[in-house]
Amino acid sequence: MPKYDAKQWACLGGAALFAGICALPIGPKPLPDVINSPSTTENQPAKVQVAAVSPQPVIKNHTVKDGDTLSGIAEQYGIDLETLEAANPGISELIHPGDELVILPQKGAIHQVSTGDTLWDIAHTYGVQIESIKTANAKDSDQVAAGEKLFIPGARWARVDTAVARGSASRFIWPTKGEISSPFGWRWGRLHEGVDIANDIGTYVMSARAGQVIWAGWRGGYGYAVMIDHGGGYVSLYGHLSDFYVERGQFVRAGQRIASMGNTGNSTGPHLHFEIQKDGQPVDPMGYLP
Repeated sequence: MPKYDAKQWACLGGAALFAGICALPIGPKPLPDVINSPSTTENQPAKVQVAAVSPQPVIKNHTVKDGDTLSGIAEQYGIDLETLEAANPGISELIHPGDELVILPQKGAIHQVSTGDTLWDIAHTYGVQIESIKTANAKDSDQVAAGEKLFIPGARWARVDTAVARGSASRFIWPTKGEISSPFGWRWGRLHEGVDIANDIGTYVMSARAGQVIWAGWRGGYGYAVMIDHGGGYVSLYGHLSDFYVERGQFVRAGQRIASMGNTGNSTGPHLHFEIQKDGQPVDPMGYLP
């Protein structure tokens, strides 16, 4: 039944019965209990529009304070220690006040898009759903741009290591093309801890196995160098580079271009110095290459 105020009831009950009209009070009408739209029916409630909420950044930074520990910081943000360490390669328990740490919103990893990457490639590499990546990064399309950093929810860098093999001698691929100019072994009274592959300056250098970059920059006698942690105690090193295209913390695929061959540092000519380390000790790369 329609609702009327007291004056309306009095009007309807009096002269309006005879005159058929009634002068109602002039002024704002009281708001009805329900606002109906042309499309509203008794069985279909009116639609309510909700204001769009801007997505919040998924990645935070934490400035280390006195008394902070890695495990305590991880607990503070509701993530595990492995996720915290994966987002901050090279850190140890010896953190200092003022250090800046990257904090991921949940278990996962950061991926920097390389030229030619597609969202399908990235999702397939990490074993996650495309929609999960889009949601986590507030993306409304499948388009990605070289250099863009994406948070990959649920990813683990060990999962990226699709080349892991038990007892296989071919866990790595050749990182570049050229001729072996110096093998692994003793040379000039000291251990040459890798193999030298000679070719022209600018020759592509690729990641020999999937993993996470833990060093990218000048490294003493190695000149410009890149180091990649592959999990399972394996680390590869690429030295004497003319340029590099990755940064610390970035995940890379096997065969992805990471640098260009050069002649920097203590080098006698253009070549790539390539090392494989197992549990911190150099091993002969020839035993791991196909």
